Amino acid sequence: MELTGRIESSNAAEWNEKITGALPATGDLILECAELSYISSAGIRVIINAYKEMKKHGGTVILKDVAPPVMEVLELTGVSDFVTIS
Repeated sequence: MELTGRIESSNAAEWNEKITGALPATGDLILECAELSYISSAGIRVIINAYKEMKKHGGTVILKDVAPPVMEVLELTGVSDFVTIS
């Protein structure tokens, strides 16, 4: 699944619904982040929720092609410690 634009409080519920609907029954959830320009704390919660759901099924979340500003937020919040970033 491709994440684009900004994930913030105004659209986090929509993104959460999209990502939840795309969760695979097995394996890992791969989120392409090349076009993601900004993520707020509400967006971080979306990623954490996806991670928790994937962990229940033995999978994880993989974030690909993360832009430096988004990576900084992931590192500052500790999310980079438990999701895979490639």
